[in-house]
Amino acid sequence: MILYKNKSAFTLIELVVWITILWILAFSVANIDFNRLSNKQKLDIFANKIKTSYETIRNNALSWKWIWTDLTVPSKWAISFSKTNSWTISWEAYDKDNNIIDRSILLVPNSFEINSIKCWEYWEDKSSYWDMTSTWTIEFSWINLKLDINSDLNCNQDKDKVLEITVKNKVENKVITINTLNWLVNISK
Repeated sequence: MILYKNKSAFTLIELVVWITILWILAFSVANIDFNRLSNKQKLDIFANKIKTSYETIRNNALSWKWIWTDLTVPSKWAISFSKTNSWTISWEAYDKDNNIIDRSILLVPNSFEINSIKCWEYWEDKSSYWDMTSTWTIEFSWINLKLDINSDLNCNQDKDKVLEITVKNKVENKVITINTLNWLVNISK
């Protein structure tokens, strides 16, 4: 009669190999940086900063938001997208004499660029874009919305009502469309 031995335990070598594998896995997981953001996530964050800046100015104008401790209510708010000032986005609050009483600037990070700013009429086909060459300003005076194009020959401030900003990094890009007829902002690829 032949008896078979039943092996139910690890040998010492097998046990050392498994402990080594577990230590290697634990060490590699401990070195993973879960806080690092991908380029796509960083671009999403920057595009949302632009959208949030526009919506903040719009909401401040609609709600007659006061600034400073003396409760000064600006007579108008403006947000400017400038191609000439190293790609800056700035917003200002003006008093009734058209003096700037508050200002903030959103600088474009080094790894990103605003590739283009285009304008067109609301009912036009997107193929008839006009690429801007200088600065586009959107002014809010409570419920009145005015587009002001600073010496730009390609855009007509009386007709063009849609502004498109293309933001890009190394491989990704986002298109931010501001419709000044209904005051909405859309971010797409």
